[in-house]
Amino acid sequence: MKVVEYCDVCEDETEHELIRPEKNLYRCRVCGSVRQIIPEREIEIKAIISTSGESEVGRVRAKESEMLRVGEEVVVETGEEVKVGEITALELKDRKRVEIAEAKDVYTVWLRNVSEVDVKFSLHKGAVTTPYKMRTTGETEFEVGERINIDNFIFRITRIKKLDGKLLKKRGDRAKAKEIKRIYAIFERKV
Repeated sequence: MKVVEYCDVCEDETEHELIRPEKNLYRCRVCGSVRQIIPEREIEIKAIISTSGESEVGRVRAKESEMLRVGEEVVVETGEEVKVGEITALELKDRKRVEIAEAKDVYTVWLRNVSEVDVKFSLHKGAVTTPYKMRTTGETEFEVGERINIDNFIFRITRIKKLDGKLLKKRGDRAKAKEIKRIYAIFERKV
């Protein structure tokens, strides 16, 4: 068995090979030094992941001392599916919510699904503005100036409002779907 650990001799993260399992002794594959490495226990934490207003319970796996942070993306197992979620809150065992915590202290991880998101649009055609939602992967990029086909109508993106409050309005500005609060687009023509 091989693991990547910090080597005091190499002063770097290096690959170590298990040489005496009964004593947890590992040899650095770079310098040959031997040391005991006691593997850290992996735990499962209850996770509640939301997708477009609907929540489902799953679990997040982490090493006990791993630091979890709001804003970080982690893998969530929900039954047979695996999703990527952005941590929105960490609830401790005393029900207090924090921004950062060791995995062993976390009771529930609250997340927003970023593997599949609904992107909201405001579609302008003359004096009429129509709301529209498009489901896409969180990694899909949209760009100011880009033309998109929505129900056989071509719209040009004029602005992108991000979740952090920033407004993108310069041609070529881009954002991933998981970062977008709303896209504003104007009608150009029918297909």
